[in-house]
Amino acid sequence: MQHLPKVFIPAQDISKVMEMSKDVFTNEEELHFLKSCLYYLMEGVSVEHAIDMAMIDYLIDL
Repeated sequence: MQHLPKVFIPAQDISKVMEMSKDVFTNEEELHFLKSCLYYLMEGVSVEHAIDMAMIDYLIDL
């Protein structure tokens, strides 16, 4: 199993992502959206950019 480097993601950023996705998606869609946002946040992008990129991922998968 490959170990990923530890990255600190501020709770405020995670809260913004969760607030944005609340009551927008089905549970499964929300889970995938949150995972996608976390991936982008781990890459070091801003929370706004992570949300935008995760939304693009979601729309592509429709």
